[in-house]
Amino acid sequence: MSEGARCVAWLAIPILWSVAAGQGGPQGQVRVGAVTLHYWPGQRAAAEALAAGLEQPVPMPGLPEDILAGGTITVYLAPDPQTFDSLAPGVPDWSGAIAFPEGDEIVLPVFSSRGGGVPLAVVLQHELAHVALSRYLGRRVPRWFHEGYAQLASGSWGSEDAWALRFAILLGKLPSLEAIDLEFREGRVRADHAYLLSHTAVEHLYRLGGKAGFARLLERWREVGELDLAMRRTYGLTQGQFERTWRREVGRRFGWLLVLTQTIVFWTMLTIILLVLGYWKKRRTRRKLVALEAAVAAAEADALANAALDRGADLADEGVIDGP
Repeated sequence: MSEGARCVAWLAIPILWSVAAGQGGPQGQVRVGAVTLHYWPGQRAAAEALAAGLEQPVPMPGLPEDILAGGTITVYLAPDPQTFDSLAPGVPDWSGAIAFPEGDEIVLPVFSSRGGGVPLAVVLQHELAHVALSRYLGRRVPRWFHEGYAQLASGSWGSEDAWALRFAILLGKLPSLEAIDLEFREGRVRADHAYLLSHTAVEHLYRLGGKAGFARLLERWREVGELDLAMRRTYGLTQGQFERTWRREVGRRFGWLLVLTQTIVFWTMLTIILLVLGYWKKRRTRRKLVALEAAVAAAEADALANAALDRGADLADEGVIDGP
């Protein structure tokens, strides 16, 4: 997800509605399934577009299909920074949106300064993933898993994130998963780094067991209440062992050795292609030159022959050549 569009899940403190009705409050609402979107003047079209995207069940990897069906999830489409701050006071200015999972509430900014260019539908799905995960596992989920899962569920990871992670790795060592939780509180740059690494950690967990294995992991986590024990029973790995495999995988996929290797392969292939094209062009040019030289020789021969005939005709006319 682009810088400036990071999303936050606050696991406590539901929204304290502070905007009185009729004094800058929502103008209306759109409901689809369990989700109710409250919009302000001028935002009805945005609310209806988001509602249309929620008409089909929102897939949440590893969670029951109906995880978002029960109760009511309230989404506030904040039209400006002042409204956003009144609904979610104290939220860092680098966050793109915020979810209050325990209250099933989400504040979604529809103004550009917090959007970061990420589609609202993607940001909303990110926040709904926080709500879904909290419903299923409660409050015992570490921050790195919460944020990594939300990125996995929303599909917000992009190629620019991969390059951002490469530069982050270049500038420092990979922190532990426990340290990642702390980085979310250390300002925009460190928080961005934490988001990127969180995604890779959860994605690695997903890849280890695939769709079915990841679902079993979450189910066992819910049963035993502890991620380490759930990992042991699902993947046969302790959390420490998983962390070591994850760090190796991050280094393999996003380390600069891979980039350099791919760069060498690219330039080698490009050189071969250019050599082949150059050889083919040279042969083609040579064939054209041979054909041109032959045409010139033929033209010169024709010119000489015509000149000889013309000379003979002139001599005959002058009587130089006697007949028998």
